Amino acid sequence: MLSTPSENIEEVGNKCFYVCCEADNEQFVNPTVDNPVRVQEIMKRLDLEFLKPTLNELYEEAWRFHFNPLSVLKTMIYWRLKNHRFLTDVFNDLLTDSTLADTLGFGFIPSYQQLYHFITYRINSKGTKKIFDKLLQRIVYECENKGIPIGREIIIDSSPFEKKNNDDATYNTHYRVKGYKWHNVRCVKTDIPLEYHISKITDYDGDFLSPLIYRMKMVHDIHPKRMFADGHYSDGKNLMRMREYFGIESICHIDKNAVLKPNADIKELKRQYQKCWKSELFKTDANIDYMKWFLMIHDKTEVLEDFYHNQMLNMYLKDPEAYERKYVIRELIEHCYGREKRHTEIKNIQANNMEKFTAHIGMHVISLLCLVIVRLQNGVTEHLIYRGGLI
Repeated sequence: MLSTPSENIEEVGNKCFYVCCEADNEQFVNPTVDNPVRVQEIMKRLDLEFLKPTLNELYEEAWRFHFNPLSVLKTMIYWRLKNHRFLTDVFNDLLTDSTLADTLGFGFIPSYQQLYHFITYRINSKGTKKIFDKLLQRIVYECENKGIPIGREIIIDSSPFEKKNNDDATYNTHYRVKGYKWHNVRCVKTDIPLEYHISKITDYDGDFLSPLIYRMKMVHDIHPKRMFADGHYSDGKNLMRMREYFGIESICHIDKNAVLKPNADIKELKRQYQKCWKSELFKTDANIDYMKWFLMIHDKTEVLEDFYHNQMLNMYLKDPEAYERKYVIRELIEHCYGREKRHTEIKNIQANNMEKFTAHIGMHVISLLCLVIVRLQNGVTEHLIYRGGLI
């Protein structure tokens, strides 16, 4: 099939914008189980014009604009929201549904190869991250204007994905699968994705927490006050880093065999500080905060790691029921992640290496943010990321 000539790009772009304006005359129907809505209708109402500069950065030469990049991006979003397993299913929809191409803003239907090239090579994992950043920045701005707090409480979780035929996948003896791992940071109140990363399935979870939190704060200006986590995300180093580096309280899983660490109180902290009296930065009248900072810059953090482990455990021992009522939030949200993984096609993503898999997971997360965007653009402020009712 013929591609849109480069000189007709403006015409295609105007046509896409016209469709969006035309849809504004209709009442927006928020998809729910009781009121199902076709994904195509959502795409009509989704205004992504603010992403044009970002998409243009992915095309260095103007002659490569065979299609409006917004139209191709919307096609990828349609793929994920429609819950199709293969890109060929999307291509067949374009061939059989006479209105879909027009809704997405195409003058001519792109070939399968052009769609595949876009997701695999044109945007890839770096492009999806750029798009994710712009979408989340817009969401944070819109939510602040509407009084919706974003990221005050966060949860981080990891999910394994089996990829037994991929050469760069590794085998995890705990999960007993070969594949990759998705590190997923979400807002507790809204369930909006705030950061994500793909790693080898054998990588240590705890190593990814601080970089994800740091990026969330620096790139998106999101400053959490409380974090829910378990496993290696809640080891002593991360408990210390969350409190001392980011000022975040940690509510983590308490192992039934957990015990208080000996010599991990304020008295021991002062003793470890006094042992460094020969240091140039040592002060005889230092307060506790200075002592903590001093020990961290001298890489003597073991006492601090044990100190924050004991602090969290003491919180639990003081009132186990109250602590569990807080932590149950994490368990409830983790079940939501499990349902998302089971009820979407992300577990069946066809990618033969980690780079391509990361791009597909990025597009899945982008599609979730687009659900939030289209709802905010049409005055909906609750259940922003809810997928039920999409058909």
